[in-house]
Amino acid sequence: MIAIRLRFPASRYHANPWGRHVNEGVAEWPPSPYRLLRALYDTWKRKCPGLSEDAVEGVLSALAGEEPRFLLPTAVASHTRSYLSSNDPDPTDKSLIFDAFVAFNNGVSCHVIWPSVDLDTRQREVLDELLQALNYLGRSESWVEADLSDAEADARDVCEPAKV
Repeated sequence: MIAIRLRFPASRYHANPWGRHVNEGVAEWPPSPYRLLRALYDTWKRKCPGLSEDAVEGVLSALAGEEPRFLLPTAVASHTRSYLSSNDPDPTDKSLIFDAFVAFNNGVSCHVIWPSVDLDTRQREVLDELLQALNYLGRSESWVEADLSDAEADARDVCEPAKV
């Protein structure tokens, strides 16, 4: 089993579901597994270039091979509305922008759990290095602290992806 704990220091997660425009005011929750794997790949390329391609590919392939389960804190969808300048000479020419996010209590964590994925010691070290370097997930204002967790999810508290 592999479990990743995600803590959001600002108690907010800013992201929009794939295929939805940011100005629709819809927040993604829980974090998309694809978004997490893509963020780990980006972290490798930008912050951990010393990790070999084979090592990172092995970790990402293992995680991509199974749909994760989620242990989620209580959360509330919310948004802000801002009228931003359109950089037009007319100072009254402004556009309404929605900033959708999910908010939760301070100090709570989201766990992403792959019950059947087993990584060897080296793969766990690679994943841990990537998680330590990850500083946001979703939009840039979604600061995150991520690490490996030993959390085992109780079946009544777990959310599984919807089968569409």
